[in-house]
Amino acid sequence: MKKVWDLFRTNKSTQLIVFLLINSLFILKYVPRLEINSLSILALYFILILAIFVLFYKYLAIAPEKKIKVLYWSVLGLALIGIFAILYIVDPYTLRIDRWSALSFFWDSFLEGQYPYAAHTHLRINSFTSSFPVWLCINFPFYLMGDVGYELLFFLVITAIAIRYYFGSYRKAFFFLFLLLISPAYWYEVGVRSDSLSNGLFAFMIILWFIKTNRTLANSFLLSILLCSAVASTRFSAIIPITLFLLQPYLHLSLKQKIIFPVSIIGIAFLFLAPFIFWDTNTWIFFIHNPFMAQTGNGNIYFLTIMIVFGVFLAIRWKNTSQLFAYISIFMFVFMLGSQFVSITTAGHGNLFSDAISDISYLTLALPYCLANLTDNFDLKN
Repeated sequence: MKKVWDLFRTNKSTQLIVFLLINSLFILKYVPRLEINSLSILALYFILILAIFVLFYKYLAIAPEKKIKVLYWSVLGLALIGIFAILYIVDPYTLRIDRWSALSFFWDSFLEGQYPYAAHTHLRINSFTSSFPVWLCINFPFYLMGDVGYELLFFLVITAIAIRYYFGSYRKAFFFLFLLLISPAYWYEVGVRSDSLSNGLFAFMIILWFIKTNRTLANSFLLSILLCSAVASTRFSAIIPITLFLLQPYLHLSLKQKIIFPVSIIGIAFLFLAPFIFWDTNTWIFFIHNPFMAQTGNGNIYFLTIMIVFGVFLAIRWKNTSQLFAYISIFMFVFMLGSQFVSITTAGHGNLFSDAISDISYLTLALPYCLANLTDNFDLKN
C-alpha cells in the first residue's frame, strides 16, 4: 500500500490524474446514454483502479517473467476477441461518429474514379475526411478486408509488440497494456470504430523506435526526414508529439540542415497530396474540398499562439524520456481539452458533454504518453 500511496505524494501523481481525468470525462459523457448513473460508475471505476494498483504492486512485482509473458499474450488475445466481437455486433451505420465512414467512403469514391476528398460521411453531407494520404493508404488494406475498423486490431497488436520491445520487460509491458485496456476511453474508440487513437499510436511507436535504437537527427538525418514526412502525412495531431520530441535535437543541427529538414518534409508531404491537388485542373476542386479544411476549420489564433509558446517551453525542457512522455501527455491533454472549450466559446452554447459542439475523443491522444510515463516510473519490483 505504501507504494500506491506514493503515487499521490509525488510528481508521478500528475500522470495518474491525467489518466483518471480522461477516463472520467468519457464515463460522465457516455454512460448516461445507457440510462445508468454515471457518478456511481465513476466511483466504482476509481475503486477498481485503486484495487488494480494494489494488486499489481503486491503480485505482479513477484510473479515470474515467464508467467507474466503468458498472461500478457493471453490478455491481448482476449482483447482482440472483444474488439472483433464489437466490430461484428455493432452496425456502423447506427453510429453517431463518422470517422469510419470518412475513411471508407473516401476509398469508395476513389475506386469509382470520383474525387475522393469530396466524399461526405454517412452522417452529414458537409462532413468529409480529415486524413492525409499516408493515413488513408495505411487503412486501405482494412478497407479491402471489408471493414476499416480492423485497423483497431492491427494497431493494438503492433502496440503490444512495440511496448514489449521498448521496455524490454513483460512486467512493464503488461502494466502499460492492462491500463490501456481498462480505459473506457479506449473502448469508446473501439465502439465507434474511430481511427484517432490508432493514428496517435502510430506516431507514438515511431518515437519509441527512435529512442530504443538511439536514432537522432544527427546520426539518422535522412531517415528522420522520411519518418517525419510519413507522420506529417497522416494528421496534424500526429505531428505534435514528434515536434516536442525532435525540437531539441533540431536546434543543434547546422543551419543548412535546419533548412533542409522542414523543407524536405513539406516537399514530401506535397508529393503525397499532389495527385489530389491536380486531380482536376479545370475546377481545382482540391481547394474546395481538402483535408486542411476539416483539420483547421475551428482554430483560434490566440489559443494556438498560447499553445505554441507552451509547446516550445516543454520541448526545450525535457531531459530524459520519462519527462518527454510526461510533457507530451500534458501538452496533448491541455491542447485537446482547451480546443474543446474554444469550440464551445466560439459557438456560444453547449458544453463539454454536447456532441454537436465538443469532441472529447481527441483526449485519447494523450493516453499512450501518459501510460508510458506511468510505466516508466512505477516501481514494479520488490
